[in-house]
Amino acid sequence: MKTSCSNCSFGSCAIVALSSSELRAMEKETWQADFSQGAIIRVQNDPVDAVIYLRSGFVKEYARHQTMPDQVIQIIKPRSYIGLHSLCTDTTSAFSYQAISEIEICFIRKTKFSQLIRGNGHFAREIIKCLSTESMSNHRRFLSLNRNQTYGKVAGLLLYLSEEIYGNRSFGLQLKRAELAQLVASTRESITRALRWLHTENVINMDKNHVTIVNFERLSEIARHG
Repeated sequence: MKTSCSNCSFGSCAIVALSSSELRAMEKETWQADFSQGAIIRVQNDPVDAVIYLRSGFVKEYARHQTMPDQVIQIIKPRSYIGLHSLCTDTTSAFSYQAISEIEICFIRKTKFSQLIRGNGHFAREIIKCLSTESMSNHRRFLSLNRNQTYGKVAGLLLYLSEEIYGNRSFGLQLKRAELAQLVASTRESITRALRWLHTENVINMDKNHVTIVNFERLSEIARHG
């Protein structure tokens, strides 16, 4: 059963800027879907005819290469828009998207979403905030990669997952070691070695693919100076 945009408990902060009539108009151009873990949501270079809103679950954004392994760019958390950078600048998707958990999403027709942005300045500002927050988070993370060695990169990655994605100091690693390595420009072996060292040093506790940050201050220090 389709959920109304006006009473959706998973709605974005941006929709509060829409009037009742705008919400009803958007509902007519919106369709919902559920996907299982591992499902491909959108493929790089596919035509973009809809904005994707992630209601629940987590999605991997990645770039596909013909001669190199895929490059993971970020993890997208619930209540986020997916692929907004293709809204105004491209007619095709810049990246690919894959569910790394069970997810619920809404597809909003691109023409209607663009019309709402043009016609409602408050809504447009909220969407710009979403883009800016995501952009700054990724910029800070990418800049830290240039100054850190492997242990510092992995410590920074764990802080990113804890603070910006899961909002918890205890969380499951939903990406494979090779995918985590792609997030920090490292190798699978280096990621595994760093995680083992952090566990041995009682900075984190590793139980299979579940991480608990035991010493947050020490982990932050390693991320800054490692």
